[in-house]
Amino acid sequence: MQVTQEQLRHVVFLSEVVLEGNKRGMMEETIQLLLYIVKSLKEAEIPTDVSLEMEHLTAQIEERLKQENDRLQEIELNLHFVRKPTKP
Repeated sequence: MQVTQEQLRHVVFLSEVVLEGNKRGMMEETIQLLLYIVKSLKEAEIPTDVSLEMEHLTAQIEERLKQENDRLQEIELNLHFVRKPTKP
């Protein structure tokens, strides 16, 4: 199926409304929609400035996920120290 430039512009518009309006209740659907588009592409030609911004955002996301994972591991470790095994 061919997606027209008009359809893509509409997706961009909707995505911007959700993001800029901080519409958290619609973020999941918006991300899913964008994922469908990205997954369907084999490659995409993008301007250098967009590529640089994508690299920056990717690094930010990776860092935040790493910090979250580290924090969860720390909490789990601390829980093991707090819990004492019960003797039968």
